[in-house]
Amino acid sequence: MSLGRNMDKTSKIREWVNTHQDLWQFIMFMLMSGITTIIDFSSYFIFSFWVFKSYSQQPFDWWIINYSIEDGGLAAFYAFALSFAISQTFNFFLQRKTTFKATNNVAKSAVMYVVVVLFVYFLQLYIPSLIQSSISLLVGATLGGMIMKLINMTISMIIQFPANKYVIMKNNSSNK
Repeated sequence: MSLGRNMDKTSKIREWVNTHQDLWQFIMFMLMSGITTIIDFSSYFIFSFWVFKSYSQQPFDWWIINYSIEDGGLAAFYAFALSFAISQTFNFFLQRKTTFKATNNVAKSAVMYVVVVLFVYFLQLYIPSLIQSSISLLVGATLGGMIMKLINMTISMIIQFPANKYVIMKNNSSNK
């Protein structure tokens, strides 16, 4: 009896997924992004508070990117930059097959992904230099860095989901 109910629930879930494919794809994107977020936060924490901690008192100023000591200095710059690069590399492979089930050319897809990620990358390196010190003054440097990381991840999601879905990770098969 219980097996019959489970089969019925499974078929209802499949039916819902089939009739709400775009919403399901967004849900999957968010779930897979959650895994990427864990990698991003973990590597950010390790880099910021352990690997590059000695650089936190050294300001970093290059072109329009300015990480003062209040912003976490060179340690924050390195941590943001490296954690983003690691998580986005992982994210490409995870989202490509799991969420979007892409069938387009992987090399072309990777090149387009790199272009979008580089845009988001520099945006995410620049935005903290504008607002992180204000956030850190309100909540402290550690929590301020984490809040800034969440803001950056939200910006990334807003840009990347439509770019991945409609341009980068296309499923060219007839039965999506």
